[in-house]
Amino acid sequence: MSRIFTALALVASLAACDSANPFMATEEEDAGDAPVIDDGEEVTTEGIPTSLADDLRSVAFDPTLGTLFVDLAALDRSDTDIPLSEYTPNPGLATTEMLAQGYQVFSYQDDALDRMFVAIAAQSSDGSVVGAVVMDGGQFTKFFSGGFYATDGNYTPGNPTNDTGLVSYAGVYAGLSNLDGDGAALLPLPADTDDAIRPDQPAQIVGNIFINADFQDNTINGAIYERSFSNLSAGLTTLLGGVELDDVFLIPATITTEGTFLGTVENPAQESIGAYGGTFGGTEAAGVAGTTNLDGDWIPAIDNEIEFGVFVLTQCGQTGEDALCDAIPVNPDP
Repeated sequence: MSRIFTALALVASLAACDSANPFMATEEEDAGDAPVIDDGEEVTTEGIPTSLADDLRSVAFDPTLGTLFVDLAALDRSDTDIPLSEYTPNPGLATTEMLAQGYQVFSYQDDALDRMFVAIAAQSSDGSVVGAVVMDGGQFTKFFSGGFYATDGNYTPGNPTNDTGLVSYAGVYAGLSNLDGDGAALLPLPADTDDAIRPDQPAQIVGNIFINADFQDNTINGAIYERSFSNLSAGLTTLLGGVELDDVFLIPATITTEGTFLGTVENPAQESIGAYGGTFGGTEAAGVAGTTNLDGDWIPAIDNEIEFGVFVLTQCGQTGEDALCDAIPVNPDP
């Protein structure tokens, strides 16, 4: 690993976000209008709340071709005529669970002493929504990051056969953090390279997410659970006593008439630790995509930890639903 951590030095060593963007939903922010998908074409983050989009400016994702182009605020490339950087598919950074649900992982590093970016993207099984998250591992005490989601513009609210307006979504959640990864995907440097100039690889997080939505009352809530680091550095794994992470909770938020939402994330102590948001898409809200931005106490032993995550899910009862959906008992007479 490129940095040696101790319990006392850890807080000072974590890379910080480059900007002063807020990291939770506030009264000044609303859910906005989700961008509209155009596979393989550049789509800006206009309409996505700044607490979620952060440094991300635009994305061009083609899930069929497996290509991803990204434009961040700075330090990912210097060509002003073509600001999008082409990311390289890096399936070795994806867990089995992520691959099984269609998540694609990409990376980008211009040279061995430039920032190393990781991106995770996916499209729902019906093609109605996409989501992505991007982050570099930090260099010179700062990092760049952001989340993205978009819809195909054909949204209609959920209307399940039981007519209660209640529907569920389940699947895999994938995140990136400002803690050091194991560095396996970094371009090699001479062993004597000074730590002050080494870039780091972001440690990745994987978990499960479950969402309930009420399209009669236009409300969403849920939880992200069974969370753990998939490639945390050995030093941090020892310091934290393992790679498991606490569950986090998506506090009830309003679904707009356009199918978008923005809410608060809480830890098990019911403390606000960030924001989540996204968009429903497709006929009767067949898919949902969204992102999280956690900038609170989601690792009690550490200060200044930050996580950006993405989820792209299919509604229970639809083709491509998660296996959890089959295990949910259904009330025959609601």
